[in-house]
Order: sequence, then C-alpha cells, then structure tokens
Amino acid sequence: MDKDNIKISVIIPVYNVEKYLPRCLDSIILQTYENLEIICVNDGSTDNSAKILADYAAKDKRIRIIDQKNQGASVARNTGIVAMTGGYFTFVDSDDWVQLGTYQKFIDVLQKEKQVIDIFMFNGLRYFQDTPINVPTFTKVYNIQDWGDFTASHFKNIRTHKNPLYNTMAVWDKIYRTAWYKKYHFQFMDGMIGEDRLFSAQTYLSADNLYITEDYLYCYRQLSGSVSYASNERIFDFLKIADEVKKVYLQHNFYKQSIFSYWEYLLREGISFLKNCDKSLREEYLQAVRQRIKPVVDELDSERYKKEQYFRLSEDMLTMSADALCEKYRSLHF
Repeated sequence: MDKDNIKISVIIPVYNVEKYLPRCLDSIILQTYENLEIICVNDGSTDNSAKILADYAAKDKRIRIIDQKNQGASVARNTGIVAMTGGYFTFVDSDDWVQLGTYQKFIDVLQKEKQVIDIFMFNGLRYFQDTPINVPTFTKVYNIQDWGDFTASHFKNIRTHKNPLYNTMAVWDKIYRTAWYKKYHFQFMDGMIGEDRLFSAQTYLSADNLYITEDYLYCYRQLSGSVSYASNERIFDFLKIADEVKKVYLQHNFYKQSIFSYWEYLLREGISFLKNCDKSLREEYLQAVRQRIKPVVDELDSERYKKEQYFRLSEDMLTMSADALCEKYRSLHF
C-alpha cells in the first residue's frame, strides 16, 4: 500500500445529535490529512441531523450519507463497515470530536515504522457535559503508561499488559487496517448497547501488530442521558455482551490471564447500570449480575482478591439489596 496516498474511512453513526453534530463534522473535515472518506450513517434521525448532514455533504464531496431506519449504533457501524473503501478505517461518535492532526499523526507513524500496523490506538480526553461538582470538566480516558515503557517501542502485546482488556475497550480510539480486518470480518452485535467491548476483545486478540501512542487525539463527550446508561430492559444487553466476551477469552486461551479484568468489568458496569435502571428492574438485574460475578469470584486468587480495590464493592454486590447498593454507591464515578 502506498503510504503517501492512503485513504482513511471515517465511520460516523448519527442519531438525533443536531446539537453536537456540526462540531463533530468540523473536526473531521478540517483535518490536516485530507484523503478521507467520511461515511455518515443516518440511523433514522427525527431531528435536524439529516439536514445538517446534507448541508455538509453539499460543501464537502468526501462525505457520504447512508440513510437507514433506526436500528442502533451497532447496526449503523456495521453498515459503515460494509460501505467503506479505505485502506484503514476508524469510528467517531457523532457527539464527540477529533483533535486537529489526528489522522496526519497516524500517517506519520506509518511512514516512520517498518512494521505493519493492524490497530493504531491513541488516548483521549473525556469531556463531562453535565459536570458533577467533584469531577473535572476534562479527564484523560486511559492511564496509557500502564502499557509500559514507550522509549523502546510503541508496539505492544495485549497479552503482556498488566491489566489486559480493562479500560481500553472503546472503538473510537483506534484506527484499523482494512486488509487485516477482512480476514476476520468481525461485526457489532445488532441492537446491543456496550457492543464496543466485544468488538474490541475480538480485534485485540486477533491483531498481530498493535501500536499505541500516548497522544490525546480524541474528545469523548460524556452525557448524563447517554444510551450507555439506558434505564430500561436494554440494561440486560451488558450481561449478554459480558457472556460473549468471556467466550472470546476462552476461545483465545486468555480467560485465566484476564480474569481480574473481567471481574472488574462485571463490577464496574454492573453497579453503573444498576444505579441508572428503573427501580422496578433493579432486583431482577442484580440477581442476573450476581449469577456472573459469583463464579468468577470463586475462581480468583483469594489472597489477591482481598487486596483488590474493588473487593468491598464485590462483597456488597453479592450480599446487599439493590436499593441499598444504589444508596451506598450513588456518588461512585468510574
């Protein structure tokens, strides 16, 4: 592939984001690297998002609009993947924005490195739209230094990471090589929330060359009404995704190595969804979470388990009522 003329497909699922969409699109069309294919999948928007897309597409021929009935971000991403033609592809959420120079940074790394890059991963900043008093407006998404020393090489192996597959499971912080991806053709689970984690587990464990940079290249907008914290039956999607992630770990002979990360994932997401779901669903949901947590706890090293920072939360999740948990951990932020 000609590294001087690489097309990057930017896939953007769009659903009722008229308030934030212009900033998102501006951040992409103003990138210093211009060989982009901007695929906007309008997922049945009922606000002015479709008009905004049409106005931008009229001014920038790199923008392609695909209209479909509302099916959720996972289906919209799958639609974009099918339509893409770039040598590399990436995802941007339509209420977020990309830092200027992000894609040029990636191209510069490609030109410098002698190895193929299957996944290019970068850091980001989390922007809190509705800021609690005790939370800064911006915080870094990852402690990227957990991946080790970057002076020798930015190429990392997920299996040697001290806390594998824990806090690095988004898809908007990565650029993927299309030829490598097509060997596997992973798909997002249709209609699910939290589908990023399964897609990331599959791709991480199948990639031969993972390149990580410390640079903050993405701004993730944390909204209090995010679909990630939907307060209806869709909260059970998290448990379906967790079950599939465990299957992937077992398939790749990775479960024992990642068991503490998997346990923390169940706890963090479990309490977050519990606090945000309807009261009528709390006890049923908590019982379903316990069914996943208890077998994992039984497999953990008991001495390390007692020293882990989430030990108390784990014990409480297994013993306290749903309402009591919500009251005790109402101010807990991850």
